[in-house]
Amino acid sequence: MDPSLDKVLMDCRTSVNLLYMQVVQELEMNWVKPTEEQRQKLLMLQKAPNKLKFLELVRESQHYGYIQLVPCSCDYPEVGCTATIHVGNNEISCCIKLPSNQIKEINFKINRIRCWQVTFLGSVLGHGLDQFLELRIEYNESDKWRWIVFNTKQAFLLSSCLKKIISEQLMTTTKNDQEMQIEHPELDTAKKVSIRPSQIFHSGFKSRKWLHSSRSNEDDCVFEKISEEDL
Repeated sequence: MDPSLDKVLMDCRTSVNLLYMQVVQELEMNWVKPTEEQRQKLLMLQKAPNKLKFLELVRESQHYGYIQLVPCSCDYPEVGCTATIHVGNNEISCCIKLPSNQIKEINFKINRIRCWQVTFLGSVLGHGLDQFLELRIEYNESDKWRWIVFNTKQAFLLSSCLKKIISEQLMTTTKNDQEMQIEHPELDTAKKVSIRPSQIFHSGFKSRKWLHSSRSNEDDCVFEKISEEDL
């Protein structure tokens, strides 16, 4: 989920081939959005072919390394909006269409999300709709916490992406801590870089009845655990 990690694979021919095939497919699906100038240069590098230069250039394109979800509805910045979601590079990037048909590009930064949850809203059998899911995130906007809701059948996929981003952040932080300890062994252990409580995220699954419960209990933000296989 962190596109910058691709750089460590450039010395491996097999990895380069896999990344190249993946990016070509994502360009065809319009997941990656290069400018017209970038697109022309990428086409020239494809014809060459120069895969290393191709991958180096495409990393500068919008939404490189992101996963795109199917369009869904959301209640941000107001109820009745629709959104196309791209998730990656420590953010949820949304192209939101307002009820007035105005289009807004909004990026929700992962380090401003306190927690998220998946809620099952019910099912309608026999009508081609077997499940209704929503993913809601508690987001810090202008120093105020608010819930933002995405009604999407890919709620578990989005939750899994968020979990993976957090995992990679923790891995990077741990690696940087170890490098700092090697370079500065005289530093007191109490002064080592650590993860702040605000960087700890909770994910989980709740049924519809959660929506009617009180939030006065502190346990409301500690959700039932779901296994990696469930995601």
